[in-house]
Amino acid sequence: MARKNKITDDPKAEKYQRDRTQKLKDSTSSWAQLQKTPPAYLSDAAKRAYRSILPALVKSDVVKQPDLAVVVALCVQVDLFRQSYDEIKEHGIQTAMYDIIVSPKGEIIDEHHFSGYKKNPAVTTLSDCTSKIKQLAAELGLTPQSRATLLNLSDGDDDSDPMADIAKIINGGGKA
Repeated sequence: MARKNKITDDPKAEKYQRDRTQKLKDSTSSWAQLQKTPPAYLSDAAKRAYRSILPALVKSDVVKQPDLAVVVALCVQVDLFRQSYDEIKEHGIQTAMYDIIVSPKGEIIDEHHFSGYKKNPAVTTLSDCTSKIKQLAAELGLTPQSRATLLNLSDGDDDSDPMADIAKIINGGGKA
């Protein structure tokens, strides 16, 4: 599998990588910055996710308003992840299934015959959301690996960690 192009303006990086990054920034310099407020149609959890990742996206100077759909998709996945996790906490990862055993004459032999377990559909949703969050976060430069290529790490002024903020939101905390 081919390596992704590295986007960086780190002076220690290869010249062609810095040139490619500068070309990208120059070609998108006239594009509007990502909007500061989350779209109104997002849920509260998705809005909190938007607000927590916005500073890192703006700082990267690569993610712009035309990328809003990708940012919104990530925020929606964070919300769905949280909902799925709450469902699993409340109902468990599986539920017992029972059958009614009836004789050929129609008489009930056993009203609660255990027949196995059924997986909670929220488990599949949680798994799907986890994969999509990882993919979308990487696309936007919000994973440690992709952040190293998208963000200018040399200015070290900002100690915030957007993925830690998303983790707080997933865990029920976070900013209002």
